[in-house]
Amino acid sequence: MLNGTGFMGKFYKFGEISIFLVYVNFLWICFSLLGLIVFGLGPSTVAMYGVCRKYLMSESDIPVFKTFWNLYRTDFLKSNFLFWILFGLGYILYINLNFFTVDGEWIPLISTILLLLTTLIYSIMLIYIIPLFVHYNNSFFSYFKNAILISIFHPIRTIYAIAVLLTIYHIFYFYPVLIIFVGPSLFSFILMYVTYRTFLGIEAKRERLQEEAEEKELEKEKEKSQQDIEEVTGQRV
Repeated sequence: MLNGTGFMGKFYKFGEISIFLVYVNFLWICFSLLGLIVFGLGPSTVAMYGVCRKYLMSESDIPVFKTFWNLYRTDFLKSNFLFWILFGLGYILYINLNFFTVDGEWIPLISTILLLLTTLIYSIMLIYIIPLFVHYNNSFFSYFKNAILISIFHPIRTIYAIAVLLTIYHIFYFYPVLIIFVGPSLFSFILMYVTYRTFLGIEAKRERLQEEAEEKELEKEKEKSQQDIEEVTGQRV
C-alpha cells in the first residue's frame, strides 16, 4: 500500500497520505467536540486509529467519514470506559510521582523504584493498547494484559515506536502549527503502522507454530497407526 514506483509515485502517495491525515485529524477534532471532549475524546481517538488501520490494510479507498462515524458510534461506550480507566491510572501515577518528588526523602528506595517501573510499564502499554483494541475483538481486560506482554516480548519494536514518536514530537516542537493539521492523526498513523506490522509478525509466528504442532500430531498418529498394524500383524502370525 505504501510502496510507490518512481519519484512521482512516491510523491503522489505522500500527497494522498497527507490529505488523509489532515481529514482524519479534522474528524477527530469535530467528533471530540461532539462528545463535549469528556465523552468524545475516547470514541474519536479509537475511530481515528480504526480508520488508520483500514488504510494500512490496503484499503486506501475506504469511505473515511462513514468508517469513522461507524467506529465512533459502535464503540462509544466501550472506548469511553477504556479511556476513563487509562486516565484514572495515569492520574494516580501522576499524583504519586508528585508526592515522591515533594517528600522523596521519606519514601523507601524500593517504593520509588516500583513506582518508576509501574510508570514505565504504563507508558509503554499506551503504545499498544488502542491498536490492540481496534485490531482484535477480545475480552476487555485482555487488551491491558496483551499490551504489556507485547511491549515486553517485542522490545525492538517498542524501542522503534518510541524513537519514531520522539522524532515526531521534536518536529512538532519546532513546527507547532503542524499539530493543528496532523497532530493526533500522524501519531496514530505511525503507531498503527508499527504495531500493525508487529501484530502480523505475531500472527505469522502463531500460525507457523500451529502448523508445526499439527505436523507433529500427524506424525504421532502415523506412528501409532504403524504400531497398531504391527501388533495386529504379530497376532496373526
